[in-house]
Amino acid sequence: LHSSKKLTAIIMFGLNTQTNSIYFDVSKKEQFSLNNGLKILSQKLKSKWKINSWKDDISLLNISPGQVFVIPGPNEKFSAGEIKAIAQFLESGGNLIVMLGEGGENRYDTNINFLLEEYGIMVNPDSVIRTSYFKYFHPKEVLITGGLLNH
Repeated sequence: LHSSKKLTAIIMFGLNTQTNSIYFDVSKKEQFSLNNGLKILSQKLKSKWKINSWKDDISLLNISPGQVFVIPGPNEKFSAGEIKAIAQFLESGGNLIVMLGEGGENRYDTNINFLLEEYGIMVNPDSVIRTSYFKYFHPKEVLITGGLLNH
């Protein structure tokens, strides 16, 4: 096979033989890892999913065998090629989970919104989720005083 046709055949083979695999990105100095912050989640998922960490540059060939690609709090910018690979992964039926904390892209020095905005989503630098328990029973209940609506 011609090299480009061979590469296409390999990619299509990978896309068509997806297993119950989840790839966790660890190439961008992520805030969370399978051993730090996601340990309980990974233990629960292991009963039905094959859990993988991805340490190298992101490419469609590398992440296409999985059904889910998780980016848990990236602290570095993605290259244009990596953004394109993730977009192709999504277009081919893959699933993406992006986690980012309070402060958004600026605080974490990432450019993940470049990808997310193509799908009508973005990470804002603000937060309405209280990170500590006080006065309310549910940690996501927040009292906002003096807030502005549609200013």
